Amino acid sequence: MSDEAYYDEGGEEGAGLPGFVTDPIGILRRRWLPMALVIVMGAVASVAYVKTRVPEYQARATVLVASQRISQQLIASTVETNQLEKVSAILGEIYSRRTLSELVETHGLYEKTETERPLTLEEKAAKLRGRINIAPDRSNHANHDRRSTATVFEVLVTYGDPVKAAAVANDLASRFTDIHLRDRSRQARITTEFLRRELEKTEEELAEQERAITNFKQAHRGSLPSELGSAQARLDRLQSQRQSLALQIAGIESRLTTLASTGSDVQPDSPQALLRDLRGRYKGQLSVYTEDHPNVVSLRNQIALLEARVRAGETGEVAVEHSPVADAARIELAALRNQLVETSAEIDRLDALVAMVPQHQEELAALEQRAVILRENHREFLRKVNQAELSEAVESAQQGERASVLDAAVPPWAPTSSPLKVVAVLLVGTFGLAGGIALLLELIDAVIVSESEIERRYRLPVLGSVSKIS
Repeated sequence: MSDEAYYDEGGEEGAGLPGFVTDPIGILRRRWLPMALVIVMGAVASVAYVKTRVPEYQARATVLVASQRISQQLIASTVETNQLEKVSAILGEIYSRRTLSELVETHGLYEKTETERPLTLEEKAAKLRGRINIAPDRSNHANHDRRSTATVFEVLVTYGDPVKAAAVANDLASRFTDIHLRDRSRQARITTEFLRRELEKTEEELAEQERAITNFKQAHRGSLPSELGSAQARLDRLQSQRQSLALQIAGIESRLTTLASTGSDVQPDSPQALLRDLRGRYKGQLSVYTEDHPNVVSLRNQIALLEARVRAGETGEVAVEHSPVADAARIELAALRNQLVETSAEIDRLDALVAMVPQHQEELAALEQRAVILRENHREFLRKVNQAELSEAVESAQQGERASVLDAAVPPWAPTSSPLKVVAVLLVGTFGLAGGIALLLELIDAVIVSESEIERRYRLPVLGSVSKIS
C-alpha cells in the first residue's frame, strides 16, 4: 500500500496525521542526540553573540511646530502651509548626503570599525541614515486632536555611544527648526519679490497705456466723444454765420447792380461815366439819324476812344475812377466772400471731424478699458505687496508658524534591548530549531508507534502485541 493511503485514508480520529505526532516522548527518546547538539550549538552561539554584541542606545528629541501666533484674519500668510510638503522638504534636506556627512564629521561617528577596510565618508553617511528616524510623535495627544494647531515631531537616533546619540539627536532637532525658519523666511521673501516685480511691471504697462491715451487725444483733437457737443454747437453757429454772410453778399451785389444801372458806381467826370453818357446819346441819335449821319459817326468815334481808355484803365495803364460808395461796397463784398469761403471750409472740416467721432470713440473706449483693467491689477498687486511685506515681517519676527525644540535629547544610559531579552529570544529560537529538526527527521525516517497505525497502513487486523522488552 502506498504512503498516500497511509496519510489520507482511514475513518478513525487522527487518521490523516502521522503516528509520531501523538508520541512526543518517543520523538525525544529517538531524536535526543541531534536535538541536544542543536541546543548546545545554539546556546554557545547565543552566548558568543551576547558577549561580542555592541549595545545600541536610542536618543530622543522632540520638535514642536506651532501655527502662526497672529490671527490669519489680521495678517494672511504668504507661505505655503501644506505640512506634508513642508516636512518632506525638511526631511529631504536632513537626509541628504551633505547634511549626514556634516554630522559624521562634526560628531566623529563611526571612527572605530571592526572591518579591515575603514569606511568612507559616504558609507558612514549611508549607515547613519538608517539610524535616524524623524516622524510625528504618535504618543503625543496634540497630534491626535483635530482642533490642535500644533504638531510634535520626534527625532530618534540610534548609536553605540549614548552621548553621541544624544548630541546627534539635538543637532538634528536644531537643524529641523533652522531649516523650517529659513525655508519660511525665504519663501516669504521670494513671494514678496515676485509680487514687487509684478507691481513694477503693471505700473510700467499702466504708464504706457496712459501715454497712449494722451497721444491719441492729442492726435485726434476735435473728433473726440467729449468734444462732440461743442463741435455740433460750433457747426450750428457756422451754419447761421454762412447764411448771414450769403444774405449780406446778396444785398451788396444787389446794391452794386443798382449803382451800375444808375451810373452811380463811377465818378460823374470819369471816362466810365462819359462813356455811359455817349452810349446813351448814340442810341438817341440812331433813333433819329442813320449810321452815316455825321452826328452818329462822331458819337461812335468818341465811344471807341473812350472804350480804349476804359480798357487801358482796367489793365492799370489808366486809373478807373469809381465812386466811393461803389468802392466801399466792392471791398465789403470781397471781405464777405472771403469770410464765406473760410466759414464753408471750417464747416467742412468740422463735418469731417464729427464723422470720425464714432470710430475714435470705439478706439478710445478700448484704450480706456485696458487702462481700467491695468489700474485694477495695479491696485490688486499693491494690496498683495503690502500683505506680503507684512507677512514677511511676521516671519522675520518669528510670529508666524515656527518650529522649536520641545524636549532636548539626553544620553540614554539603557540600551535599546537588554542582554537577557536577547538571550531569551535566542534560546527560544534554538529550542524551536531543535524541535523542527526532530520533526523533519521523523518525516524522513518514519516509524510505526501504534496498532491502529498498522491497521491503517496495511489493511490487516492486529492479532496480538508484545509489550516492550527492557
